[in-house]
Amino acid sequence: MALALPMLLLAACAGAGRGAGETPAAGGPGETPTPLPTLASEAGRPVVDLTLSADEIVLDPMPLRAGFPFTVTALVQNNWPTLAENVPVMVVISAVREEIGYSPYTHLLTVTVPASQSLQVDLPVAWNFAGGEHQLWIQVNRLPDAWQARAPTWPEDDIRDNIALVDLMVDPFDAYTSELCSGRVDVEIGPGDILPEPDRQRVWVRVRNVGNRAVYNLPVTVVSARATGIAYTPAIPPCGGTAEVVVTIDRPFQEGDTLTVQVNPRGWEGGLEEDNFDNNQVAVTAGLAPGLALPEVTVEDYDFSISTADIEIPELWHVLVTVHNLGTRDAAMVPITIENEAGRKLSDAIPLVQGDGSGIAAVRVGYLWIPGGTLTFTVNPPDAAGAFPETQRENNTATFTLP
Repeated sequence: MALALPMLLLAACAGAGRGAGETPAAGGPGETPTPLPTLASEAGRPVVDLTLSADEIVLDPMPLRAGFPFTVTALVQNNWPTLAENVPVMVVISAVREEIGYSPYTHLLTVTVPASQSLQVDLPVAWNFAGGEHQLWIQVNRLPDAWQARAPTWPEDDIRDNIALVDLMVDPFDAYTSELCSGRVDVEIGPGDILPEPDRQRVWVRVRNVGNRAVYNLPVTVVSARATGIAYTPAIPPCGGTAEVVVTIDRPFQEGDTLTVQVNPRGWEGGLEEDNFDNNQVAVTAGLAPGLALPEVTVEDYDFSISTADIEIPELWHVLVTVHNLGTRDAAMVPITIENEAGRKLSDAIPLVQGDGSGIAAVRVGYLWIPGGTLTFTVNPPDAAGAFPETQRENNTATFTLP
């Protein structure tokens, strides 16, 4: 499935720009090979000769990181002694392993390449790429038939050198490191981060990431003389980021019971190697201690916002949404929901919304598309799985009218 889109594009492009009088390529064994098609010049559209090389494609900054924009730079060479005007350039980035809700990146632009010279094409890419292997396809003067009306191609004798393929590795969010704190891997919990709730048979735990590397899916265990429980953290940003988990206990416990709580226990199979395990464990007594209460989240932690001006349509059936975070903490996989007037709804997530910054989500909304209809966007809805604690939600919703 991962290569379906690029392969379909290649197949569709195979006949792009061919003349009506060409003959097919070589047949099976025993048949006389026929020459590759030669394009006849159309009236007012001279033949061109353009090339593109994967060796001359540059991505910056490197390494690529989930949730961070980057720029693709390609060099288009014009081998013809005439100017090539309004030449279409198509860029496609797709995941090798696509997940549900994933939207590949596609962009079409036109350029003018001087005669017998090369042209540097810079394309900023802002898309919600998650971590993992991706492929970048760039095609010049070579388009699927369905795209010809949007940007007609020029006649060209040989388009085999008009495409370049580059393998991309996007570092996942847990590879994200910050320079805001010292270079160590360290998560911690303290007595004030634990709230046992015997009446609900659960323990509320807040985990702090005081290291400079983002972490996720760390085990949080609770053990008493008669009961145990385990839960796993969501992604936790570095340099003071926090995550809250609720550990359900398998057997009843009572006020006064001693509970041992650990995050990322030392020696856990598949666990994270830390520079300091001494702050990963704490013992508490079930029942609220004097002065202990659920810690309140301040506006300085997470404060997401979205507005109509932050929503655009880069391609048909897609929307590009920029979400701002007025708080100070980076947030990974921030949930977002989109709903149309008919009540149809879909959910997605922004891989990274930086503290005192922003994050971008590209969402395929064909299921919700009603011409002239209104879409309602809600970032970090309180009832969503993985929602972040937030005190200011007045600016978490925006509407957008479809064309």
